[in-house]
Amino acid sequence: GAATSAAEMAEGEGALGGGGTSEKRNPSDFALWKASKPGEPAWESPFGPGRPGWHIECSVVAGDILGERIDIHSGGEDLKFPHHDNELAQSEACFGCNQWVNYFTHTGHLHIQGLKMSKSLKNFITIRQALEHNTARQLRIMFLLQAWDQPMNYSDQTIDDARSKEAAFKSFFREVEALVRDDYLAQEVGWRMADHDHKLADAYLAGRQSVHESLLDNFNTKDAMSALLKVINEANTYLRLPQVRPSVLLLRAIATYVTQILKIFGVIDGEDEFGFGSGGGDANATSSGGEQYIETLV
Repeated sequence: GAATSAAEMAEGEGALGGGGTSEKRNPSDFALWKASKPGEPAWESPFGPGRPGWHIECSVVAGDILGERIDIHSGGEDLKFPHHDNELAQSEACFGCNQWVNYFTHTGHLHIQGLKMSKSLKNFITIRQALEHNTARQLRIMFLLQAWDQPMNYSDQTIDDARSKEAAFKSFFREVEALVRDDYLAQEVGWRMADHDHKLADAYLAGRQSVHESLLDNFNTKDAMSALLKVINEANTYLRLPQVRPSVLLLRAIATYVTQILKIFGVIDGEDEFGFGSGGGDANATSSGGEQYIETLV
């Protein structure tokens, strides 16, 4: 809470923060229990009739469902203080424990064209509005290309970048699909690989290691996506070497691995071995399943 500015605290308290009148002894104070005003709900307490502070609903819901210990608690970075500090204080007092949450993950704010999204700035955009101009897959790629715990920018530039990356994946998948259609298993297989084949295999193994290390490093999806695209670039260079008979098994293994990671990231759905398949966000219209999530979020 020490690093939280007065403006951030005011935003965290929102419209329920007191409207200009306050009994706080320190700007960083927050209420666990408030005296009820005329017409407000009230319960008897040792402090007189009153009601819980407005942060209580999150403690009640989380405590009722998850109990006396929560492993991971998430929210926007503006909720660090006072909201999450308040949750901890009242929940740990209620349950008589000294650590109610093991880990907090605080996401960065969404910025529109470089400015923090805010109704007051009239740059507010809903998921439904964003899907009118972009596919779900493009939005997912855009967010994957940015750090989850830093401000995220929704702009023409970040969307164009996501579309460019999507096109790179599509192009690679199409090339591998064309090679797999041939009867490649009837060809000579095994260690006929030449130097260029070994170079691509080494790049593939290095890419897998890089993806693994990136995800261990604070879920660094940006670097993980870069590692996938680097392997694809190596494969594209390999495919354009003159007088080279490509190792289809190796290319198929790369395409399958890239697909597996993109499925984990939510970019691809379906059961195809590799590629985007027929679904996964090509159309601006959302599936009936996706519609349910949007209705919840907007």
